[in-house]
Amino acid sequence: MAILNLTKIKTPKSLARLAKRDLENQTLSQIANWIAKSDSSSRISTKAGVGHVIEEGYFGIKKNNTAGPDIEHLGIEVKTSPLKTGKDGKLRVKEPLSLNIINYNKEHKNAAIRSSSLYKKNKKILFVWYIHNLASLRSSYLIKYVFLWEMDRKVLGELKDDYRLILEKIRQGKANHIHQYQHKNLTLCPKHGGTFKNPSDRK
Repeated sequence: MAILNLTKIKTPKSLARLAKRDLENQTLSQIANWIAKSDSSSRISTKAGVGHVIEEGYFGIKKNNTAGPDIEHLGIEVKTSPLKTGKDGKLRVKEPLSLNIINYNKEHKNAAIRSSSLYKKNKKILFVWYIHNLASLRSSYLIKYVFLWEMDRKVLGELKDDYRLILEKIRQGKANHIHQYQHKNLTLCPKHGGTFKNPSDRK
């Protein structure tokens, strides 16, 4: 499959239409045949590897850790996430979705969620959902759904209380006391085992 020329795409809806046409019902190897080379060692980092295949193999996006959205001129972040088949045969989200890495020293200064790094990076997300299947080679994983999602007023209303609680804990230097069960839709998931200090503490 040819890499998409993002410079020729002028609107988020155009991108979503093309990605849906090209990706849905395709296997990962149909997008980038080089994924098959890592089938034997792919189980350790399956999710990251799948995201890399789709982002670089189709969208031409190199690995990055930028604060802004993946496709800057359209304001779109690309998110690849797995689905699993339940005992009832229905597809379900396999695991929580990680949206972005935040800097506590900067985040605590925000007054509301619209000024957050979360909103700036994820205002518009192009979701690519694939079916995770341990019985299959990773290269044969099937892309099931592709669609554009926006963090609109309704979504912000659903997230604002959780975000406010997160800010309170960060300002108190207690972000490590946040637990997922305390929040409804949005929470922190620290990727380290350290403790957090009060953001005003310069020692």
